[in-house]
Amino acid sequence: MRRQLWRFLGLGLILGFVPVLGADSVDHMRVAAADRLIENDEEIAAYLAAQFNTIVLYDVENGLPKNEERIAYETSFARAHGLHVLLGKPTEVETSQGKGRVRSLSLSAQASVSDDEIRDRLSLWSHYGHDVVIGVFFLHDDAFLIHASVERQQRLYALSHDTVPDWAVFGIIGEFGFDATDDDVARYFDPAAFDHLFVLMYPLNIGEVTGVHLDSAIAADPDEDMRAYVRRYVVHMGEKFLSRLHRGQTAILVIQAFAYDVESIGRVPRPSDITIETTVGNDALRSIAGQERNHSLAYFLWDGSRAGMFGLWQRADWIGRADQANRLEQLRSGGVGINP
Repeated sequence: MRRQLWRFLGLGLILGFVPVLGADSVDHMRVAAADRLIENDEEIAAYLAAQFNTIVLYDVENGLPKNEERIAYETSFARAHGLHVLLGKPTEVETSQGKGRVRSLSLSAQASVSDDEIRDRLSLWSHYGHDVVIGVFFLHDDAFLIHASVERQQRLYALSHDTVPDWAVFGIIGEFGFDATDDDVARYFDPAAFDHLFVLMYPLNIGEVTGVHLDSAIAADPDEDMRAYVRRYVVHMGEKFLSRLHRGQTAILVIQAFAYDVESIGRVPRPSDITIETTVGNDALRSIAGQERNHSLAYFLWDGSRAGMFGLWQRADWIGRADQANRLEQLRSGGVGINP
């Protein structure tokens, strides 16, 4: 299989099969996060068939920085498949652990990677993948959860733009910012600290953080409960954060497409939940000034490579709903997309 793959990669390079970067790359992004390259034949075929046009690649593998050969392979793989890349560059560490991110409120972030190392690693990725990388994110979770200060985010932003000026930097906020105090908002959120913003929305996983506990197994009308949650969440996050974004900054709503093995059935997304999160969520997002042209969709998680979790790859019905949502966004945006 590897020999056949490299033949395909070589053909792609000969034919010049390279994604075109630009503003539409973010506004029309379709991405599902995975902890690894989605590289086996069956998986990548399913990923592309579901109209995904971007992949997440991380700078680490088994806890260590990826070597040069691996970076060259992964970026070539993305290029040959016409995919953009979001690069995850770990820079923060969790200094305390609970029983998982769902129930731990005591995580914090500290500078754990030197400026020189960040520059060196970004330069290495740029050497092999400058034409396919759409941007980089440094935070591994909600800035309000991991306590990544504005000053730290601004420092990472400056390092990235000094090293690779035309790569966008993505910030991350989520439910832990929903009820943040004014002091915490000032401490962890500033639109000048990023180019675009991931907005995590995990209603069944940590919805109670926002004061709402969803459980489809006991709800009289679980569809309406989900619609109400999504509208309330996006509207409130819009008023509190997204209305402050600068012209040209895109907010990317990250849909819950994962569950933990230990979760009760009422806390596991139903196929209709995937549809509601994407359609209702993006409709609400586009109602916010500055986001009218936003047709991006992001899903967490693609697969169960993280122990104790499962995602889109394990649920054909979830992939089907993501495929429908991705295609619907293409139609809504006038057919604009990276993949045909």
